[in-house]
Amino acid sequence: MDQGKLDDILQVIENPVRRRIIKRLSQEPAYALQISKELGLSQALVAKHLAIMEGAQLVTSATESSSSGPNRKLYTLAMSISITMDLAPNLFIERGVTFDASRPRMSGRRSSELLRSRVRESMSGGSERDRLVTLSEVLEEVDSKIEEMESERVELLEVRNEAMHEASLIATKMELDKRKVLFHILDEHDRSTETISESLNLRELAVKRILEELEREFFG
Repeated sequence: MDQGKLDDILQVIENPVRRRIIKRLSQEPAYALQISKELGLSQALVAKHLAIMEGAQLVTSATESSSSGPNRKLYTLAMSISITMDLAPNLFIERGVTFDASRPRMSGRRSSELLRSRVRESMSGGSERDRLVTLSEVLEEVDSKIEEMESERVELLEVRNEAMHEASLIATKMELDKRKVLFHILDEHDRSTETISESLNLRELAVKRILEELEREFFG
């Protein structure tokens, strides 16, 4: 996901009321009046936030006729996205990744394929009770695996933060622009003169000179 789109989404979900509405819509589609009653919010406030989220393409709506009154809109969560943000004195990472059933999958992930096959098997037949038991077991196992991955991720972030701290100590004797270029290389794993120049608002000639110095002193 590009930075502009991520910024737009972060701006929308920074509001706690909108996050409550998103959580409700993650369970199933709902009407504005229904959401306002369940969350204890005014219908006007819910409608305002839904309009903002629809404008950001986080939700979509479909107008339905009603036998008991005027037409009404059914709102559905329209985006599947994982957003992570890590920050520390020597660490800042923000990332947005979309996911859905049509996304190309990486091969070799045996555990996820086995769990996916169990979900598909539950869809193919059996009693509702048996299907729900299977789905409940899959959800529990998936959440357990995610928790394990998050624990390892935190440990890796600690290692990364420690490594960046040590690198920053080495960089303290450098001039400011040289430090900025070095930190860009370490954070982005990118040594493109053009990219660094645009990212750091430095002239390409200056970036090229600094890169040559870093190559000669450290990376050569």
